Amino acid sequence: MLVLARYSTLRTMEYFRVPRDLALRANDVVVLKTRRGVELGQVKSAPGDPQLGPRDQIGGEVLRKPTIDDSNQFREHRAMDVKPYRRAFKELALKHKLAMRFENAERLLSADKVVVYFSSEDRVDFRDFVREYNEALNARVELRQVGARDAARLTGDVGVCGQELCCISYIIDFVPVSMKMAKTQRISLDPGKISGQCGRLKCCLKYEDDLYNELRKNVPQEGQPVTCDGKDCHACNVDILGQKVTVDFGDGTREQRELSEIQFEPGWNEKDIRRYRKERRAKIMAEREARDAARAARSTRTNAVDRRQAQQPPRTEPEQPKSTEPDNEPSPEQVAEPDQPAQPEPNQPADDQ
Repeated sequence: MLVLARYSTLRTMEYFRVPRDLALRANDVVVLKTRRGVELGQVKSAPGDPQLGPRDQIGGEVLRKPTIDDSNQFREHRAMDVKPYRRAFKELALKHKLAMRFENAERLLSADKVVVYFSSEDRVDFRDFVREYNEALNARVELRQVGARDAARLTGDVGVCGQELCCISYIIDFVPVSMKMAKTQRISLDPGKISGQCGRLKCCLKYEDDLYNELRKNVPQEGQPVTCDGKDCHACNVDILGQKVTVDFGDGTREQRELSEIQFEPGWNEKDIRRYRKERRAKIMAEREARDAARAARSTRTNAVDRRQAQQPPRTEPEQPKSTEPDNEPSPEQVAEPDQPAQPEPNQPADDQ
């Protein structure tokens, strides 16, 4: 038979073999034989023959139920002063120039080994370090490197909500938390607001992610074309929890509508949204270029007319023709009478007959 049990400061959970003559129930405290040594643990499931998954493994076996001496020794080890271990750790890390940070230390129930947890951004070679560390403390020390989330669990702290960190109070296995969860929940993407004590994304982002993903199936995607009041528009903002959509009618008007007032095609994904936005931008650019071309054509025609008018000479009024009629009638003396011969001068002699 197998039983699921939790042990160590890291709250590790593994399956352990149970003797046939040992009756156990959930939440019983037992003495475990793990890969590290003899430790005290707590049963988390009833004994049975479960189907182990690919990630499940057998960590050892259950030895017995704890005695009074076991309980007293366990409490003494929990109250162990870790300052000497921390001080020696810092001195040797500085000496060997290793970027290592001391997190915590715990002594096993058998009292023959001390497990020291440290964190580091990179993998480090601490073979020489651990040899000198054992000599400095005169004890058998096992070094174990942990990640940022496990380091927060070991040190312990209080979150921004005022409660003890979830990784200390009840979380056993860490689940992956992505930036997409924060974007879906419309949370500020400021790293200082969405990061926990460990410097990673807060585990609580995972709590409401399933609800948001379920509600997102009933609303359109941002940027998706929709129909509202018989007009073609697109969704520019979506309130997932309130089930409301802000639509853009394309003429500068935006209104928030209930989900029942709009029609849209379900099943759109980010790829479809990018394609639609690309087509919409191309259409807007084409319309803008057409307007610019028409404006340029009108300006060209106006400039051509102005140039032609500037090149033409100024127009002058035509001169009025002079009248050929005399102003006054000719005198009788100026008009010769052809029928009457000219009279001789009185002082001149007459011609000879």
